[in-house]
Amino acid sequence: MTLAILFTIAIAIILLRVFILHLHANDIDNEEFKVLPREVKLAVLKERLLETPSEAALKSLCEFLKGESIEVNPESYRPFLTEQLRISREENALALDDSLYEKESAWMDAIEPMEFANAMKYKAKGENQAYIETYLSGILRYYSDEKIEAALTSIIPDYPEAQKFLDDYRALINLRDSSLADDNSLEKLTQAKEAWVKEIIGG
Repeated sequence: MTLAILFTIAIAIILLRVFILHLHANDIDNEEFKVLPREVKLAVLKERLLETPSEAALKSLCEFLKGESIEVNPESYRPFLTEQLRISREENALALDDSLYEKESAWMDAIEPMEFANAMKYKAKGENQAYIETYLSGILRYYSDEKIEAALTSIIPDYPEAQKFLDDYRALINLRDSSLADDNSLEKLTQAKEAWVKEIIGG
């Protein structure tokens, strides 16, 4: 995968506990998973499907969404699973995987993080701090630059400080796109993005 894709994956490791990222298909019935908030469960299931694509992971996500009355067609994702198997045999698998990962991420981002609906409820009740904090948490669940930038832009009227988060994120994008695709560059970028995430969490 390219540095851009690895950079995106790194954010998931920052945001989710390690044990969550390594849940096996049959582990979603364990007590650790059951006690997680519903919005975290959604993030975990999406991440599992991206990190370890399988019919079991897709089924788990779709069953959870159905239980939350969120409509999603599993057939629209299934071609990605087939494509994963196909490109794994290709000589240029890494380049092909980049394109596939972008499609998978777009599919995931179309399922809006639950934090945003929760944030709107806080806003309606006049609980401004909870609204801002919850909304920002939702932004950190997105995968694509476009979604992150759009969400930050949307909250600026209510939270002007988000302009700095947006500017800093765009600087991160520039740093990422101008960096070499090596382990040292990835480590530096991961550290930079971790600092950005901590800034938002503390914001």
